[in-house]
Amino acid sequence: MSRAVLLPRIAPVVSLLALAISGGLHAQVATTQSDWGGTGLMQTPVARMADDGELSFVASHTSPYSRYSFSMQPFPWLEGSFRYINVVGVRYGPSWFSGKQNYKDKSVDFKLRLWRESYWLPEVAMGMRDIGGTGLFSSEYLVTNKKFGTVDASLGFATGYLGSNGDFANPLRLIDDRFETRPGATSSVVNAGKPGLRYAFRGPVGVFGGVAWQTPWAPLLVKVEYDGHDYDKEPRLKRLPQDSRINVGFHYSVSPGLKIALGWERGNELMAALTFRGNPSRAPRQPRLLDPPKEAFREPAGRPVAGVPDPGAAALPVGGSVLRAGEHWNEIARRLNDNAGIEVQDITVADREVIVTGEQWRYFYPAEGLGRAARILANATGPDIDWITVQHNRAGLPVSQSSVSRDALAAYARGDIDLASLSRQVELNPPGSSREGRTVYENSFERFSSGLAPGYTQFTGGPDAFILYQVSLNWSADWQFTRRSWLSGTVSGNLLNNFDKFHYDAPSNLPRVRTDIRQYATTADVTIPNLQFTTVRALGPDLFGMAYAGLLESMFGGIGGELLYRPFGERWAAGVDINWVQQRDYDQRFDFRDYRIATGHATLYYGFGEEQRVQTVLSAGRYLAGDWGATLSVNRVFRNGVTMGAYATKTDVSAEEFGEGSFDKGIYVSVPMDLLLPRSSRGRANLMWNPLIRDGGAKLARKYALYPLTGERNREFFYDNVGYIDP
Repeated sequence: MSRAVLLPRIAPVVSLLALAISGGLHAQVATTQSDWGGTGLMQTPVARMADDGELSFVASHTSPYSRYSFSMQPFPWLEGSFRYINVVGVRYGPSWFSGKQNYKDKSVDFKLRLWRESYWLPEVAMGMRDIGGTGLFSSEYLVTNKKFGTVDASLGFATGYLGSNGDFANPLRLIDDRFETRPGATSSVVNAGKPGLRYAFRGPVGVFGGVAWQTPWAPLLVKVEYDGHDYDKEPRLKRLPQDSRINVGFHYSVSPGLKIALGWERGNELMAALTFRGNPSRAPRQPRLLDPPKEAFREPAGRPVAGVPDPGAAALPVGGSVLRAGEHWNEIARRLNDNAGIEVQDITVADREVIVTGEQWRYFYPAEGLGRAARILANATGPDIDWITVQHNRAGLPVSQSSVSRDALAAYARGDIDLASLSRQVELNPPGSSREGRTVYENSFERFSSGLAPGYTQFTGGPDAFILYQVSLNWSADWQFTRRSWLSGTVSGNLLNNFDKFHYDAPSNLPRVRTDIRQYATTADVTIPNLQFTTVRALGPDLFGMAYAGLLESMFGGIGGELLYRPFGERWAAGVDINWVQQRDYDQRFDFRDYRIATGHATLYYGFGEEQRVQTVLSAGRYLAGDWGATLSVNRVFRNGVTMGAYATKTDVSAEEFGEGSFDKGIYVSVPMDLLLPRSSRGRANLMWNPLIRDGGAKLARKYALYPLTGERNREFFYDNVGYIDP
């Protein structure tokens, strides 16, 4: 391209950079979300990243597009986004198929920071939009940012949609002439998921950029950008009128978690956007208004040393002289349950240590339950006890032991020592690490338990309606045969849904192990999603086993088993599960269909990293449709338990045979309910964005698995949150 043609096209960008240099030198410029989701200006991305651990949701509209984007920042250097785009005026398909539903495009983006801004050098990032989707909006880019006081300037270069203006030829053509042109994308559902790396960085390069100016009024940010997209080449719409390549927007912060934006794009269209954002990885816990208050230490500042009589201690017929006068083990076990959240199995005394064996049912952070139990036992025992230990059992499996020095915890509660000093007197060990002692209390277990809870199911982005939902009331019950064997089940009753709109059965070239979801969702109002017998065993110090049989999930029933080897103190574990299952009838009761399959996987778990901990799970085996392959899941685990990740499954099924989507993938976020509620909870809020429900790469959705059941063996998580031992 000649200089005479190129210079007029990039002149607006140069002018914007000149404006940046004239900016003030005081206020900081906030990083905000673009119309597309992900940090950016309006239509264009920037090199900046959101704060580590941030989540954001953006709903924006610029005719004819309505965009709904979810973005997460699992690492300081990595941004991921998932997006639905509703194209007004374009139908999902033929009228008999889609009715009045507009076309929906689903896409996934990522952005990597290559290096941080320094005094002389700009911040630099590269990214890809719409990877593994239809490719209608696919783009690859390199973008830089530099701050000049109250102005943050960006300049980028892109191939694909974002750079379709084509300001100059692709320099990669000098390596391979295939980079000179870019194949056209198609929105046909049978091709969804195909465009990806094979189209990456191909075609002419377009220039984009702009500035964000922090005004003297703190809530208001002004954005001006140069759009590198050619709207004469709009997918599915052929062209859109564009009177200007300069977009202008105003971004207003209503509160730290809510922002609104208005703008003028293409010189002729109004843009409006709403952004919700938060950072659960840094979120403080809600006040524990509904938790019982922790017991106050009753002993004086200086506990009597061994051998010196304690006037508060007296010999009792049961339990020996470890108890203070007036204390009884039955009452202590009740307080441990009500206040420390430990369903006590037994209590033993070994030398100068009290060991409580039981299951923690209330507190998400093991150290918190330990601290509360230690206060109760310190108040109940005399001077002969130095250490207090809780042996954590889960479903009858001995998982780990956590211990704390009685004196150190009392000193920390008084403010005599800091948390670092207390941490040196807190231990996490394998189960059974304590010396053999005498049992002073044994508790029978409650055989039957039950409860009611609401349920919610939704399907998003299909041709029948953008959101199909069901609200249900679920009654769950358990019958314990022994501490390690139980029968569990759930009955679900429909309360409210819009499934009368649910008509679409996705085409499939494979056995319909998942795409019959409509029939499972609409056939009956009262269903039994799960009814199974489960038994678990500790087969060795680090080897665990599980067997199960019954109605294992809403679509399949059968029998199966799992083995897990999880060495204590190690960051890795390995397991295998084997299942023989049969497809259930659509009413989710006790009848079955003719389809049967043997399915199972070998799984390797590995965690790495110190400050930024990463958990990887690689699972390989046979899936429900009979296909063979592997699933890789990678997630960031923050210190407070918040998890952000993504997964992908690839099997021996071809993209054409798999159908729309080409392969199974998704992104997910898991947030401890303990951070959201005014009372402690071990539950989690799990959000999964899976673009499509297909039959390939489908796993059995087991209710119980050994790796999460043995979570108290996680040393990093325990010590990361040891401060909760006395919050």
